[in-house]
Amino acid sequence: MANSVSLRVSGAPDQVRAIVEAALSPEGFRFTWENAGQGIVEKGTRAKAMLLGAFATHYKYHLLLRPQPDGSVVVELGLATTGLSGGATGAVKLRRKLDEVGRILTTAFQTSGTLIQA
Repeated sequence: MANSVSLRVSGAPDQVRAIVEAALSPEGFRFTWENAGQGIVEKGTRAKAMLLGAFATHYKYHLLLRPQPDGSVVVELGLATTGLSGGATGAVKLRRKLDEVGRILTTAFQTSGTLIQA
């Protein structure tokens, strides 16, 4: 289970951002963008996770879109919380979901023909 996901893709940051949002929104994730290249990807709420423990869903990840000198963009997704509000099981679920989100994004970028390196 990973603590982060890193993908190198081609395209402008705005195009990359649109692909990320299109891939994860149907999975129930919402986005809070701090700026054009940095934001939070979240599903569920911390309050429910604290009340219901492992029975609730709360996934929260940092998202960075880092333009590179060669014109590519590095997409980095990492843990924004420990997951412990859902107990030890919650921490494991958070990392497992990150692995799944990484696969979803890899597939989305492959499908769009923009994946350079996973």
